[in-house]
Amino acid sequence: MTDASSPTLPPATVLVLLPVYNGARFLANQIDSILHQERVRVFLLCRDDASSDHSRDILHDYATRHPEQVRLLDDRHGNLGASANFSALMQAALAFEPPAALQGQPVYVALADQDDHWHGDKLATGVARIRELEAQHPGLPALVHSDLRVINEDGGEIAPSMARYQGLQVQRSGFAAQLLSNTLTGCTSLMNRALLQKSLPVPQQAIMHDWWLSLVASALGSRDYLDQALIDYRQHAHNAIGAKAQTEPVVFRSYFHRLFDDRHGEIFQLNARQARAFLERYRDELTVRQKFCLWLASGLSLRLPPLQRTIYRVLRLL
Repeated sequence: MTDASSPTLPPATVLVLLPVYNGARFLANQIDSILHQERVRVFLLCRDDASSDHSRDILHDYATRHPEQVRLLDDRHGNLGASANFSALMQAALAFEPPAALQGQPVYVALADQDDHWHGDKLATGVARIRELEAQHPGLPALVHSDLRVINEDGGEIAPSMARYQGLQVQRSGFAAQLLSNTLTGCTSLMNRALLQKSLPVPQQAIMHDWWLSLVASALGSRDYLDQALIDYRQHAHNAIGAKAQTEPVVFRSYFHRLFDDRHGEIFQLNARQARAFLERYRDELTVRQKFCLWLASGLSLRLPPLQRTIYRVLRLL
């Protein structure tokens, strides 16, 4: 793997997007971990989503103390919600210009959550891999994501690997698999500008912004998973549903729940809606196989449980 600080390559420039909403408790710790990343040049773009705590004050303090690195997006749109907040930041990232001394160099974009803690080599490790993807597929969208360590409110370890702790099937990274479930944890992702340009604007039909990014990278570029924890995911009272331990039998049962539990009909509706939006936007750039997968996924909207289950099983096999 090429090191991010290789003598043949300049240190990478990375713009980190940090949406904030009532995150004052852990916000300073997270910002510090971002600004102290090793072997990369880091810039931080933040947007406060009308917090009622003192998150906004913390952001202004960092912007005042680090004016070259920390910028605030003050669009006066008020509370947008989590996904739209990220989308606003991603749209603003397209217009980001680094200082004059760094003009002409590629700018990578990373997504962050307000209450995590980044390991010092998080960005450098991701940059090294994404540069390899770009060398293999010049000019195409590229995305890298990783595992996370699960910690408690005080920083104590709950699990060394979120993927194994939750039984996530991160190895199912093909396009058809991504149509059914998102194996990308957005706060671990690092992308090139080509992916951002190709993905935006994120449509309303997208289930989540990171899911849409994952689909675009899978279909029209490249994506890779780093099997190492580069972020501490903080488990606390306000995100307790985010990382729950799952045993192998639970993971096994969840597959059959999707097949035989009619309550998953609503989930299938969302899958189908997203697939139709993807096909409509990128139809002319897709392969025949990809169009077929999207056509199948669109059929999940048919309120015929036996047919939905058949489509689900077929997509899992593709």
